[in-house]
Amino acid sequence: MNDPSGNYQSVLIVGAGVAGLSCAVTLHRAGIPITLLDRDQSVGGRVQTDEVDGFRLDRGFQVLLTAYPEARKFLDYEKLELRKCYPGSRVWCKDKFHQVSDPFRHPLDGAISVFNPIGSLFDKVKVGMLRMGLLSTSSLEDTLSTREALAKLGYTQAIIDRFWKPFMRGVFLENQLSTSVRKFEETFRLFAKGDTVVPRLGIGEIPKQMAKQLPEDSIFLKQDVEKLGKSFVVTREGKEWRGRAVVLATEEPVANRLLGIDEPSRKWNAVDCLYFSLPEKEIPTKTPILHLDGSGAGPINNLTFLSTLSDCAPQGRALASASVIGKKELEIDQLVAMANQQLKLWFGEKTKKWDFLRAYRIRNAVPSCDVVPDLEIKKNGIYRCGDYLGLPSIDSAMRSGRLAAESIIASYQE
Repeated sequence: MNDPSGNYQSVLIVGAGVAGLSCAVTLHRAGIPITLLDRDQSVGGRVQTDEVDGFRLDRGFQVLLTAYPEARKFLDYEKLELRKCYPGSRVWCKDKFHQVSDPFRHPLDGAISVFNPIGSLFDKVKVGMLRMGLLSTSSLEDTLSTREALAKLGYTQAIIDRFWKPFMRGVFLENQLSTSVRKFEETFRLFAKGDTVVPRLGIGEIPKQMAKQLPEDSIFLKQDVEKLGKSFVVTREGKEWRGRAVVLATEEPVANRLLGIDEPSRKWNAVDCLYFSLPEKEIPTKTPILHLDGSGAGPINNLTFLSTLSDCAPQGRALASASVIGKKELEIDQLVAMANQQLKLWFGEKTKKWDFLRAYRIRNAVPSCDVVPDLEIKKNGIYRCGDYLGLPSIDSAMRSGRLAAESIIASYQE
């Protein structure tokens, strides 16, 4: 076969998203040569940042949790110049915003939060107990949804509707909180344990930093793999590579197609991310805080002024990122018109000076997680990795890549 890499001992990794990169980095650190292929023109998969008219736009609102255990293995936090989100949110309820703050990090703000209408005093005590580990979901059945788990913990419908739903659906990207309680458990623990951050130059700096840990001549972009076996891959253009092992680090539907698996893939949760530019001097708040729709009127579920977090806007301008969930049947111009009405309600007439920049309609944003997955790393002789193999997150993608690499390393030692 004609192998462009010229290294038949290389591990061939198909997919240069976070999972594929973590697999590649782990193998490279172990001294095993790798060949990393991706059909895109840049690394990152779903974790990328685009430059548009002087703005830096992440492909969907994404954050990094510093408590992610895998992220610490692969990333240099200092070089990413991480910017912290305020530990709390502003919730739209009863025609105004009410601030909810982490009382352990901002005691005064947390005390003031006690008097807002987001939930009862008993609800807020329970949130504090959950934060401290005095209340837990660990004993609840894996089959329970997040919505069912919150009800079992005794939260009132008011705080579920006004806080938990908009906050968690911004993470899960689904409106019913049907996501497994195990995912809720992990997410809340990590939010409480560390900081919520964004790299100064955008979320796309994460895969870029990972790729820099690899030899430049080991990465081949614009390579659309059409078929593969245990020791080879072939692209649509006819290029062929041979290697000692093959890793599929693609999304599950692509992996199943290449593996010849005739079974349904997990469903995907979708999101529409709308970006707006506004005069910097008219930004509603300088605090890098999440704004949530506690009214359920929508369409915007959550909004962040990203320019308070990262260097993503040209001088004199600010950048707002708004996430819309569950409206994929509407056209983008319809969504923007509805969003503009909501922004006017939230921030007043000055939103007339806001300019719509771009929409990202992300159909495959995150794998759904109604049940805890139990999938094998190796299938039909091919290794695979991706966040669909676990509770989906950036950390899960990294973990799956590392585990696939360690399985290969172990096979070398046999």
